[in-house]
Amino acid sequence: MLRMISREGVGKLGAIQSTGDVTSWDTLSAPDDDIPAAIIAEQQAAIAKYGAANIEQHSSQYGFTLQAIADLFKQISVNKASRYLFDSSQGGGTAEKPIITDFFGIVPQAQRAIGRTQFGAILHEKGITNLYPDGTGWTVTGSFNLSASASKQFNVVDIVRSRSRAELFKSRIDEMFDYVATHEPQPL
Repeated sequence: MLRMISREGVGKLGAIQSTGDVTSWDTLSAPDDDIPAAIIAEQQAAIAKYGAANIEQHSSQYGFTLQAIADLFKQISVNKASRYLFDSSQGGGTAEKPIITDFFGIVPQAQRAIGRTQFGAILHEKGITNLYPDGTGWTVTGSFNLSASASKQFNVVDIVRSRSRAELFKSRIDEMFDYVATHEPQPL
């Protein structure tokens, strides 16, 4: 049993994640491992197996410059339950701005949000969670930004096949998404 500590602090019961449904847990480390290739391969395989419209995806990103992954996110965004969260710095970065502008032009406003936390701090979480129609799930979480420079840096991610973990990260991403979408001005 794993648990995510609650916002009330250590010792307070947070979200519980069963480990009984974990079918694989891989830890990758840049610069040695090609993390973008692993993410792209999973998204492509999932689209081929389930169809983009049948994948529910939730993502929180800080550092978003990999066009190939943005293009796969756009495909999966046809599932209206999918949600994409970005830190507000992404809208102004030289490399990020064109990708975010294009992404926001395609993905409906109800499915995307950009902003900061309730404390005005950055949204630094880098996570992707996929919920599949057969009841399985997949997550990638860790320090890796979806950027070319992250492949050259020391970054570690965990890639886990587990519906309970996917649901856990979905709930956390959605909680912050709801705050940002409600309290931060959103570009059309």
